[in-house]
Order: sequence, then structure tokens, then C-alpha cells
Amino acid sequence: MFGSRVLSIDIGNKNTKIVVGRHQKNSVLVEKAMVIETPINSYRDGNILDIDSLKVVIREVLSREKIKTKKVICTVQSTSIITREIVLPVAKKEEEMKTMVQFEIEQYLPIIFDDYVVEYKILEEFTEEGIKKGRILVVALPKTIAEDYLKLINELKLTPLALDVSSNAISKLYESNVKINLENYSYDKTVSVIDIGHNYLNLDIISRGILQFSRIINIGSNDIDINIANTFNLSIEEAEKRKIEDAVLGNTELSENNLISSQILNDTLMSSIDGWIQEINRIFKYYLNRNRENKVEEIHLHGGGCEINGLLEYFEEKLNIPTLKIESMSNIKLNKTVRDIEINRYLNCIGSIIRR
Repeated sequence: MFGSRVLSIDIGNKNTKIVVGRHQKNSVLVEKAMVIETPINSYRDGNILDIDSLKVVIREVLSREKIKTKKVICTVQSTSIITREIVLPVAKKEEEMKTMVQFEIEQYLPIIFDDYVVEYKILEEFTEEGIKKGRILVVALPKTIAEDYLKLINELKLTPLALDVSSNAISKLYESNVKINLENYSYDKTVSVIDIGHNYLNLDIISRGILQFSRIINIGSNDIDINIANTFNLSIEEAEKRKIEDAVLGNTELSENNLISSQILNDTLMSSIDGWIQEINRIFKYYLNRNRENKVEEIHLHGGGCEINGLLEYFEEKLNIPTLKIESMSNIKLNKTVRDIEINRYLNCIGSIIRR
């Protein structure tokens, strides 16, 4: 039996995703899933700029879809979120661990501790020189972000359960052996899961179900739209349409019709994606150089920006790493009313429903 029904909301710079689902062990049953446009100038980089506008559109969709669920989890990602990995002795009492984590963070991070909500997660435990230690992921979220989310939830008359970081939500989907795109995913394999968003690429590296590394890259699919719009003197909406319908990344077999235009379009697309590749490669090199045992064996793409024709093949060729777009996961069950959804657009929402 699945647990109680919860509402999961993932606000993005362009779109807001909403999922109604239930969790059991390592699986999530998705009962409803929808995407709405985030009101212009209401949200940027994790910060809610206009609570009233967001409240109106979220309330409208909850009413239209007859969603009565009150318990809500939100996911957030922002360049202002600080993540650090530290190693500390493992204390038996939670209060002792919190005190040690706080002391460590205050020593090594240039932040005013009282301005942040600080949470930690023990990624793995090991024994060193007879002392039990933990590799600990610490996340520091500006209190202003958390307070604005809480205010939005309260104004929607919902009950807050958690505010989850997107990287943590994604890693929970990899905590056990799963089939991805109907193929067995090796639990021992180290994968980079990349969310191709509107303004950012969120890159996570996961091994044996444990989040090893996470970075945000300050470029996204919107940069491509802007470049195409500027090149062809189009609106952003028209540029986005051409990107999806006409462009084929790496295509050298162009039709004779509009040959020059097609070549310029593909060159513009390729130039933008090469920027992504350069940044991803730089992060991979940094991660690999941290430890000679580190590796990246596969790339898994998700998010609204991975619909570009030829993107998988281009990533695989340039990075020399097998690449796939997540289309199904065996630990995500879909209610018959949502069988046709593209789950790669909702993974942050779905992963956050898993609670530990």
C-alpha cells in the first residue's frame, strides 16, 4: 500500500510543475501531473518575487484539477544555495551532530549562520583509525528563500511538509536498483544526472544511490532561444519553436530548401550547446581530479530543455560518455490518467515525494 497523498510543487523560472502522488518504500505513484507557466517576473533563481501572481496561478490549477490534497512539498534550486561535503565523527545524538556541523560550517564558510537554514545528510559512514566517521553533505539555504516559500504555502492554505533541494530529490530516485527506459540500471554505476532547465543546468553525480557531487551551471535552454532570436530577428517564442521543430544538432545533411537558413540555425544551436559541453567537461574534470577513483560512466538527461533533436548523440560524441534521456523509471508508477506524461519534466517533483 502506498502512503498518504501529497502535493509536490517545483517552481521554475519559466514553468511550474505540480504533481500529486504517494510514496511507498522506494516507489512513487503519480496520480496527477501538470505544467503551468510561471508568471513573468514572479520568480528568479530560487527567489519568489511576486507571491500574489504565483498564488493566483497555482490556486487556479488546483481548483481546475479538483485537487483537494493539502499536504505540500516544494523543491527549490538556486545559485545562492551553498553545498559542502565534510567529514566528521558520527555522534550518537542528533543534537551533538548538529552542533558539530554548525561549528564546522561557521569555521569554513563565509556566511552569517543565522541568515541560513542549514541541514545535513550523512551520505555514508566508515571507520578510520578506529573512529566511526561520516561523509556529510551540508546544505545552507538563505532564510529569505525558505520564508517566502512558507508564506506562499500559507496563503494557498496548504500544509507544509518539507522544502527539498532538487539535487537531493533526484538522488532519492537512484537509491535502489531500478530500470531506466526499461533497461536495468547498474546500482554500482556512477552517473551524472543533468537537469536542462530554462536558465540553468543542474548537474548531479550519483554513485550507489548516493549524491557525490552537485553543481549549477549558469546557462540553459533560454540562452539558445535568445541566440536564435537575435540571429533571425525573431521573438523568443518563435525562436523556441524553430529550435524544437527545425534544428538538428550536428546535422550535416541539410535539405536544399532554405539551405543557408538551416545551416545558420544549426550553427547557432551548435555554438550554444558547445558552451554547455565546455562547462560540463570542466566540472567533470574537476570531479575526476578530486579522487583517482572518481569516474562518470553514464549521463542521464531530464528537464524541458532536452527535447533538442540530436542532443543525446551530440553529448555522447563530444563527452565520450553514453548518454540517454530519462523516459521511464521502474520506481515511478503512473496512474492510468497520467500514462502519457513525459516523466523527465517532473523528476524533481516526483523525487521530493520520497521521504526518509
